[in-house]
Amino acid sequence: MTHRSTNSQPFSRVGSDILKLALAAAGVQGVALLALPFLQRYFYTPEAFADFALYSQLAGLLGAVATARMDLAVVQHKTQLLARAALQNGLKALALTTAISLVLALGLKWGGMEMGKVPYLWIALPLGVTSLGMGALFTAWLSRDKAFGAVAQYRAIGGTTGELLRFATARLGHTGLIVGRVLGQWFTALLAWRAFGKDASPSFLPSAANRREAWAMDKDYLRFTTPSNLLAMAANACLVLFLFECASRDFVGQVGTALAYLTAASGLLIRSVNDVFFRHLKDIAPAVLPGVYMRWALGIAALTATGCLVLFAIPTEMVTHMLGTQWSNMLPAMRWLSLWMIPWVAASSLSGIFPHLRRQSLAFGLDVLHLILIVGWLWLNWSPLGSGNMAYDSMDILKEYACIQAGFYTRALALGWSACLRGAKTQMPSVH
Repeated sequence: MTHRSTNSQPFSRVGSDILKLALAAAGVQGVALLALPFLQRYFYTPEAFADFALYSQLAGLLGAVATARMDLAVVQHKTQLLARAALQNGLKALALTTAISLVLALGLKWGGMEMGKVPYLWIALPLGVTSLGMGALFTAWLSRDKAFGAVAQYRAIGGTTGELLRFATARLGHTGLIVGRVLGQWFTALLAWRAFGKDASPSFLPSAANRREAWAMDKDYLRFTTPSNLLAMAANACLVLFLFECASRDFVGQVGTALAYLTAASGLLIRSVNDVFFRHLKDIAPAVLPGVYMRWALGIAALTATGCLVLFAIPTEMVTHMLGTQWSNMLPAMRWLSLWMIPWVAASSLSGIFPHLRRQSLAFGLDVLHLILIVGWLWLNWSPLGSGNMAYDSMDILKEYACIQAGFYTRALALGWSACLRGAKTQMPSVH
């Protein structure tokens, strides 16, 4: 393959596209961050946020694999016919994942798990997974056409609507937080679907043979990238899922809300960079890719670290005065959880480097190790069925978790850079 440009022009275009998404996402995340203290103070208890944290983790787990990562395939296909074939394959995978989410929610309920006691989870989880998958596929189509302004607009509308609806649905009790989020996701998905219907030419309807051809080209996304996403999400969700079963709802709610604040801020960087960085990777010559990767990784990590310093400068008394004494553990939890997010934000933002270099197997092996590491640590050190104790009235579990996660994601960044170096040596083509 001949690379179209090796100079600085692609980088300026990358920066412009990232800025479009970042500004829109900043507005949405700004609304979320402004709304969250009011939701905590006047509308919902820590226990309600515990239920929402559980839903978020389960929806994130299933949503990450809902399309078999055909959203990535849609972006990378050069022809509209194969791109649409990949999109249809993704919709079939989404239907299966939605059915699995329903079975899972019902299994938790009938199995007597604490997680199964969340009201109407069996309805909310399938609806949430469906909206996430549809949004991913149809915004991927728009990203393929470099319609980043439309992607930013639809995410802004959906995100802002969802936050407003969380106030309107407060009368539903704990369920209101979940309902508002699901409805907001559906707004984004339906807007992107409508734009897809206007943009996609009816003359490019893929046949069964086209779908099989696309699948033959894209099956590595299911074989490696999809399991990797599931493993990565599972490793990060383990803490909340474990606490939900074994700790008090009050503590889970405060930890979950701390994560909500942190992910609202970090999600701005991750989503904006990931969408555009992966789309433009094919414009970057392999020889300069290691330097580009390193500069982006260091810049993102430095920006995240600056945010962490701000958290440590905020007095704990100010938070309890604003939100009430029932939220006294939230800021300490945020401080410890923020430390591992420094390498995590950078590694997640640039995670598209592995499928770009066709190193999905490397990412898969890394994620297997990650899940084993987290589950083994929880079992041996904290589970009452293992050899540990359940000291959930302290921050000990969060401190240990932060150290383990920070070490793992630093290693992930190093492996990403190493993969770039190897790709530069081989000058390996990166797209079909």
